[in-house]
Amino acid sequence: MAKVIPKISSRRNGRIGSRKGARRIPKGVIHVQASFNNTIVTVTDVRGRVVSWSSAGTSGFKGTRRGTPFAAQTAAANAICTVVDQGQADTIGIAMRRALLGEIEGTCITRVKSEKVPYEYSTITGIQESVHEILMNLKEIVLRSNLYGTSDASICVKGPGYVTAQDIILPPYVETVDVHNI
Repeated sequence: MAKVIPKISSRRNGRIGSRKGARRIPKGVIHVQASFNNTIVTVTDVRGRVVSWSSAGTSGFKGTRRGTPFAAQTAAANAICTVVDQGQADTIGIAMRRALLGEIEGTCITRVKSEKVPYEYSTITGIQESVHEILMNLKEIVLRSNLYGTSDASICVKGPGYVTAQDIILPPYVETVDVHNI
């Protein structure tokens, strides 16, 4: 008769086996809940499971100092640092990149007005691309200007052929960086 050899493992908190390691989270959400006397910052995955959290109270602020902007900044920094320590730097990097790119000012096409086009995903007779594809191509055009504010430009082309960024009629103080952009 064969001997039965028992499996030996560690027991922690009623569970058999080792503890789970830090899970890899490709995307995350940062929630900020602020009241007049405290700020709670929670970092979750996209399903809503809490990865890390911090508050002004747990950051060492007491009494009326918990409601200050510096206490909120410290709570956010503590929550983010614990996430970065767990190896979740991508979650924070994406949020920071979006915030920083939103602060960069520059000249770009912000609005398009067209005659007799009911909605973005419609087509125009005689043009191969849809209106949506045309808008995406217009977003890729890089403009340069030294003035702040809005101005108007126009495109007027007849006949068959390609329309490039060179065909856009711009004000004299605005220029296209790459005129061959289609």
